Amino acid sequence: MLGHLASGGMGQVYLAKTTGLGGFERHVVVKTLDVVDDEDQFVTMFLDEARLVGALHHQYIAPVYEVGCDEDGRYFIVMDYIHGETAEAVWKRSHEGDTPAIPTGFAISVVFAIASALDYAHKLRGLDGLPLEIVHRDVSLSNIMIGYEGGVKLIDFGIAKSANRATKTVGGTLKGKFGYLSPEQVLRQPVDHRTDIFALGIVLYELTTMERAFIGSSELITLERITKGEYRRPSQLVAHFPQALEAIIERALEVDPDRRFQSAAEMARELEAVARAMGEAIGDSTIIGTMRAFGRTGLTKSQRFARASSRVRTDPELMARIAAEARRQEREDLTPVVATPLPMMGLSGMPLVPPILPEATPTDLPDLADVPELVEDELTAPIMATPNSGSPAIGQLGVQYASALRPLTATAKLVGYSLRGLWIGLALIAIVIGMVIAFAVH
Repeated sequence: MLGHLASGGMGQVYLAKTTGLGGFERHVVVKTLDVVDDEDQFVTMFLDEARLVGALHHQYIAPVYEVGCDEDGRYFIVMDYIHGETAEAVWKRSHEGDTPAIPTGFAISVVFAIASALDYAHKLRGLDGLPLEIVHRDVSLSNIMIGYEGGVKLIDFGIAKSANRATKTVGGTLKGKFGYLSPEQVLRQPVDHRTDIFALGIVLYELTTMERAFIGSSELITLERITKGEYRRPSQLVAHFPQALEAIIERALEVDPDRRFQSAAEMARELEAVARAMGEAIGDSTIIGTMRAFGRTGLTKSQRFARASSRVRTDPELMARIAAEARRQEREDLTPVVATPLPMMGLSGMPLVPPILPEATPTDLPDLADVPELVEDELTAPIMATPNSGSPAIGQLGVQYASALRPLTATAKLVGYSLRGLWIGLALIAIVIGMVIAFAVH
């Protein structure tokens, strides 16, 4: 395990690395299921997803490498890792002004790839030759991965509908994200592959307008807008919005499924034709150019040490401040306080010559951590050389120098007190003589 990536409704998602012979390494994503033993229906759903995605082999669908159960009884799925961001992250960064606006070519390339993936899944047949009738039911910006070096992947078939699933959706239940539901999902009507086309139309709308299609001030208003097909036309939001591209969006967002694209392949062909007419290239080159705006290197922005799945995610800024404070306190605790020798002045105003010290070498000197705290009245100051400063002898020499000067310091104090008494006595004698002379004159 390398890091925690996300938390879901029933489990966690981690970044991990698998190794093999000859220095083989591959970064993967581990999706875990966190349920108690008596929740067998969730285990069945989890294994349904693994079995379903395991049957999908497409360039725009993230593959599954392994399914298993660890020694603690926790089920997991090992999936392909995409070095990139979700389409939602790209949209948010651009929407907030952190990165440039999403180019039209980028949006078309992403939606074209997902349309191709959906068409493959919708038409897939089992080993018996019968249609699997797969419906993703959760197509959204957050379930589309975009690689920094190109490539688009559709992920998360956790609530996908399929003919060979062991679990079936209970009538009247609502599955999916509110902002991407189709009218038939909201109205609890039977759904088919055209539900995914509606959701993909929302994705295309959001990537090209940088606005949400149906989201309102409440979930109820959002659902009502979806069932009525109420949204602002792209040309009302973006000046000079391509009419042909707007027509594709409007057809995909038809409330009546019979008036939408009847296959994802049909929508993909229309997108390709519009891109060609606009002079936009579809493919990795367009995607890479936009993803470079993130300026990312390394594995992922979510790279953190993996935590137990039962723990909640912490605030990164708070943890950074705590770590910085701990490091500061550690440095202060490891810094001894030693006497700083100051020049002592003699009667002539010249500094006293310190005793000649033997040449100090790192091997002759004790460790700084073993040096006791030395306090010489007000002549104290933090040592200037730290244990890692590269010159350990400097700090140790200061300690020895201060220790050698202790006898001289005491002698200097005694001499100082004697001189003060002598001067005071001479001053008193001079005053008395002056007074005697003055009395004699008068």
